[in-house]
Amino acid sequence: MDPLSALLASKAIQGVTGALTRSSTTDAQETESTTEGFDTLLRQYMTASEGENVSEEELFAAIVQERIESLKGSEAAEEFSSMLQSNKSSMAREDGYVPVEDAVYKTLREAVDSGMLTKEEKNTIRDQSFVAAQLDDNDTALFDGRGSADDPTVAIAEMEAALLSARGIIEQLEGGSLVADTAPDPVEVADTTTSTEGDSVITPNGTSVDGDQGFVFKPESDHEKKLVILLPPDLAGEVTDVTLKDEDGNTIEEGRSSGYANGGREHFRFNRAGQDYPENITVEVSLADGTTTTYEIPNPGLRYD
Repeated sequence: MDPLSALLASKAIQGVTGALTRSSTTDAQETESTTEGFDTLLRQYMTASEGENVSEEELFAAIVQERIESLKGSEAAEEFSSMLQSNKSSMAREDGYVPVEDAVYKTLREAVDSGMLTKEEKNTIRDQSFVAAQLDDNDTALFDGRGSADDPTVAIAEMEAALLSARGIIEQLEGGSLVADTAPDPVEVADTTTSTEGDSVITPNGTSVDGDQGFVFKPESDHEKKLVILLPPDLAGEVTDVTLKDEDGNTIEEGRSSGYANGGREHFRFNRAGQDYPENITVEVSLADGTTTTYEIPNPGLRYD
């Protein structure tokens, strides 16, 4: 077992050893049955084979589905899994990368919209799963398995160690000895001021808008070296126009859509690099329902996300 797996196993064992040693024979049998059920469900929702590594994002998706099955039953879990698979397919990039965490967040919101979950149930499932999916020392984010061995955005563990860690944390959450903080769902933490007509204006805090999963104002694209704007995945299919305006409200340029990538976010491209536009511009996003979302960009030579 690698050092990370050993550490995770040790941490999880410490969280459950006391309760197990005080159990009677009957209690131990019930615990074993519960353990097998938890592990079986997670294995069902993950693609890794025994002995293989899983990432935090993969573990997070599996725990969310286990939580839904435990709370709502197998039919709801199957429906959620189908919805999640559909979102993963539609959000997959051309290079095969799938933004699993983004797809889970989107599917959870859809589960609320469909009536499968209440918003409170969704938040509890999200928060518990986020905590239980942690495999490294960074407990403020979830990472995938893409990258080199020394890449700080890679967080993986052997399947058995990941299961043991997740189970130990879920048991502590259910037992009340651990409380889950609010997970950083990017769509729900945007700094938005809503007008009386349903329009909204989003003012950045420095260059921070809503984290690295929603809106991005990128002054130079990787290839064309011209401005590209990425929109939050929850706006997919809802955007009619994206327009740059100056501080007096005059139209500077209308963007052109180049499709979806990077977690199901629609990309709009422009004719100049960001620094070639005047200061204090706004990005006006027109939606199909007639409302607009406006992002303020004080310095278009900088990246905002």
